[in-house]
Amino acid sequence: MHNFVSEIVNQAPQQNSWWLNGGGWFVLALVNAGLAEQKNRSRWTWFVLSLFLGPIATFLIVVWEPVTQPPLELGNPFARADDRYLTLAFLAFVFTVGAVLFAVAGQTWYMWVASGVGAAALALFLALFRRARAKRMAARAHARSAAVPTV
Repeated sequence: MHNFVSEIVNQAPQQNSWWLNGGGWFVLALVNAGLAEQKNRSRWTWFVLSLFLGPIATFLIVVWEPVTQPPLELGNPFARADDRYLTLAFLAFVFTVGAVLFAVAGQTWYMWVASGVGAAALALFLALFRRARAKRMAARAHARSAAVPTV
């Protein structure tokens, strides 16, 4: 009987370290994701928040009122031509900045070439974005003028 009690006492610190090392926080984040969904909130957002905030996120989910309006629908960034070009321009910008940083840090000539190509792509996508946006705004203005009845 004495061995059984000492065995339980010796195992207790292992369970506590499991909880503190992240296993318990991960389980709590899963539970919080389920609670958030029941209150019409984003499962994924509250899961990630719970990984960082832990019991504080649980408290917030329990205390806050449920969301009554439907969640916002995420738009497709490639639905319209101007959005497509703006997204591609942003990606070209990120690529160009990364290539310049690698070129400065590594002092390799091909990263300078890559940054030049990225800058050219950025300029091209921004020009295409401006053209597509102007075209869409002109079509919108034309639709408004056609919808207004003339007296």
